[in-house]
Amino acid sequence: MRADMGKVLVERPRPGSRDGSRPRKGYRTLLRKELAEGSPRTKEGMLARSGGTRWFNEHLAPLRRFLNSNAGRPWNKVYAEICAHVDRGNVVQKHILTHLFDYVVTNAIVIDGVSCNGTPGRLYGSPLAEADSHHRWFVCPKSGLLRRCRYVPRSMKRVVAPRRVPLNKSQMCLKLNGQWELVTVMPIPEAPASQSGYDVVRKRRVSSWYRDVDEARALYGDSVYATSRRPLSRPELLAMPIPIEWLN
Repeated sequence: MRADMGKVLVERPRPGSRDGSRPRKGYRTLLRKELAEGSPRTKEGMLARSGGTRWFNEHLAPLRRFLNSNAGRPWNKVYAEICAHVDRGNVVQKHILTHLFDYVVTNAIVIDGVSCNGTPGRLYGSPLAEADSHHRWFVCPKSGLLRRCRYVPRSMKRVVAPRRVPLNKSQMCLKLNGQWELVTVMPIPEAPASQSGYDVVRKRRVSSWYRDVDEARALYGDSVYATSRRPLSRPELLAMPIPIEWLN
């Protein structure tokens, strides 16, 4: 990483910045109104003239290119290299680390052999190999290496409804990957994702978040998630109310 990366990332004009000698629109009118009413202000904040509309304007493309070029390296070395060129005593430069952890998931966990997001919240338990953002990396929980997620547009992640035969409120027959299975379901709880159930078919945590509910309705026909699943034998299939043409 180049030695001046900290400056490259943050040193450009902040949107909303103004010339200190030029007050914001309407400032002089407000002062004249106060003088006419006989109650001029005696104290004023430092940002009153400019309106206090400034915000950070980091240039983060070099950071993303750096992460992409270092995929496959140990995360500890990559992070140490970034910290060596970012001044943590500088509030603006320290803000870069906030964006860094927006891009990189460092607390990944393994569920059924798949690297998943371990961040508490609605994304807890979601697979990390694919993402709906172009800029996403994660730290492999097994090797500690920085890995890049494969970008998959949301339109390609739409759940295709399988053949489904409801048996009762808590059980149904689903044809998954060419095999009929008996699936037990429960309603999606109204709770944070870190405390909600784990869907054994979708292999991730679920919550009352609208995307989880939409996917559940497309897959199961209702706002539920699968708690267990098992393949059905041929005799069991014949005893189920499955249309005969679906068994071929």
